[in-house]
Amino acid sequence: MSVVVRNLGFAYARLPVLGGIEAEAQPGRITAVLGPNAVGKSTLLRCAIGLLRPDEGDVLLGGKLAHRLRARELAALAAYVPQRSIVSAAFTVREVVRLGRYAVGRSERRVEEAITTMELTAIAERPYPALSVGQQQRVALARALAQVPERGILILDEPTSAMDMRRARNCFSVLRRLADEGATVLMAMHDLPAAAALADDVWLLAAGAPGHLAASGPVEQVMRGDRLERVFGVGFEWARRGDGSRVLLPETRIDASSTTM
Repeated sequence: MSVVVRNLGFAYARLPVLGGIEAEAQPGRITAVLGPNAVGKSTLLRCAIGLLRPDEGDVLLGGKLAHRLRARELAALAAYVPQRSIVSAAFTVREVVRLGRYAVGRSERRVEEAITTMELTAIAERPYPALSVGQQQRVALARALAQVPERGILILDEPTSAMDMRRARNCFSVLRRLADEGATVLMAMHDLPAAAALADDVWLLAAGAPGHLAASGPVEQVMRGDRLERVFGVGFEWARRGDGSRVLLPETRIDASSTTM
């Protein structure tokens, strides 16, 4: 099931945030949403999952208008992982993961599989509010894994931002496996080298009034050094490893004259 964005525009209190967004995330591929801070990445994902209704254009999830889907219909198509998942009640980790099945039917097997996949077994009975932010992110992802249907849509907003390197690597491996099995993975990221290594495709947003799509397509076509420098104001270059693979490297020189006080 694909995610198709057609001429999407959105504004908060008449302040334009996004405009003219045309892009598609395809099954079997990981699509990274990249761009500077406050360019509208989170807003775009909220429109994609139907939490926000676009002022212009629309989003199709598996061919259906996202903002018109009822909760159960949406849950049967797609799962969403926000930047921060707020759970005020003292639910345990297992109970929070189990919430992923609320709208799609009980399945303890899926719940336990998700807990195991995200390496949460040892803390499954701990209260969710007592966890670190990185642990909470893993629980939120496990909840989405318990919910998302086979070959469904997974939309994630910076899901590894508070994880240590090993946990983030495991998360990326899980997402890669899901995509290889036919899922559609659409994910906002800040770590450009990680996005270059993980993603198949990129939606690159650029700042403006409103934010707009600078480019979209396969990683190699979109993440050119000159284009990234225009969008982010930081230099990047592709380097080749000893095994022949390529890696994206940011400019490492720090120029004090470029900072402001």
